[in-house]
Amino acid sequence: MATRNTSSRSSGSGSKNKITAMLKADHKKVRKAFKDFEKLDPQEDPEACQALVTQTLAEIEVHAELEEQLFYPAARGAIKEEDLIDEAEVEHMTAKVLIEQLKGMGPDDEKFAATFKVLGEYVNHHIQEEEGEMFKQLTQAGAEWDTVLEEMLAQREQLMQEKGMPVEAQADEAPGAARAAPRSAGARAGSEARPQAAGKASRSRSEKQ
Repeated sequence: MATRNTSSRSSGSGSKNKITAMLKADHKKVRKAFKDFEKLDPQEDPEACQALVTQTLAEIEVHAELEEQLFYPAARGAIKEEDLIDEAEVEHMTAKVLIEQLKGMGPDDEKFAATFKVLGEYVNHHIQEEEGEMFKQLTQAGAEWDTVLEEMLAQREQLMQEKGMPVEAQADEAPGAARAAPRSAGARAGSEARPQAAGKASRSRSEKQ
């Protein structure tokens, strides 16, 4: 009995760590997007600016919905300071207001760059709170982390498909993604093999000449 309990706790802790790692990867990606935007000029390269903003907004929306629908409810039972969850949800509300404003703007709007920059400041503060306090307070008990992880991965894939975003395989977390990995590897191997075959054919023709 003790062995099963220990195994269950170990599994839950592993799933919790995978969830926070996934969320941190999202954080890193959007932070880079905000930094990349600073290097662009909306007047000189409006298409690149619009593409970056559109992509970033979609990524933030997917991330926020996963947290609101699945992660935060689970975290409430596994964290010392529930106020952190309340604050995070309010920060999401503020970010959504800016996101909706940006959706109605274009690079030619004089407040476009400023609004995206302010969104970046909100998001960066939100990330600091989550990674610096919330994630560190989470315990492996108090939530069914295995189930939460499974649901988050499934929901993430669905949301990304709805927004027309490429679904990134996460072999370590999702059994379905793990099964897809060999096919991806095979595809890569096939694409690498074709140039080699072409090279051999080219050498063969050269030798005949």
